[in-house]
Amino acid sequence: MPSSTWPVYVDHEHLYFITTSASQRAHHFHRDVIKRILLDSLNTGRILGQYNLFAFVIMPNHIHIIIRCLGEFTPGDVVREYKKATSNLIIRHLEAEGNHRTLAAFASGVKHPQKQKYAVWESEYQAKNIFTPEFLSQKIEYIHQNPIQPHWKLADLPEEYIWSSARLYLTDERPMIPLSDVRELLV
Repeated sequence: MPSSTWPVYVDHEHLYFITTSASQRAHHFHRDVIKRILLDSLNTGRILGQYNLFAFVIMPNHIHIIIRCLGEFTPGDVVREYKKATSNLIIRHLEAEGNHRTLAAFASGVKHPQKQKYAVWESEYQAKNIFTPEFLSQKIEYIHQNPIQPHWKLADLPEEYIWSSARLYLTDERPMIPLSDVRELLV
């Protein structure tokens, strides 16, 4: 079960800034086909009513999301279900394409081989409660600026990086998956 490296106060009125990383922080999410699996799985959790998704970015070795949990779901539940679903889909895809190199890398990250064959994700994650509009704005900005940081340089402008919610917030264009608009909470 994934554990948060940050103390989390569970309140269904709160939004959460969540970060989780690929196993061994390796750049396993650089290919578009893998990013699509990660993105579609975010959308599935939203459709299944686990959370409202307000912002996201998929990076080569980690993801950031801002969500509000729905029903009885907690940030830990959301992360556990997301990691389980994406791990299964990514492993199946890699097996189908015969990508033994990446599968071997995932196998090398396994800490308990009697329980699992591959480790796609680190077991820990960070979930931070968003208590103020200022903190929310800061995290939205951080998410959208992440791909254009010099050490990543995945795009020249945040809105050019399609694997994030920046298009909605910076240009009012539709992102690749539907989102709840956080600006409605900031008025």
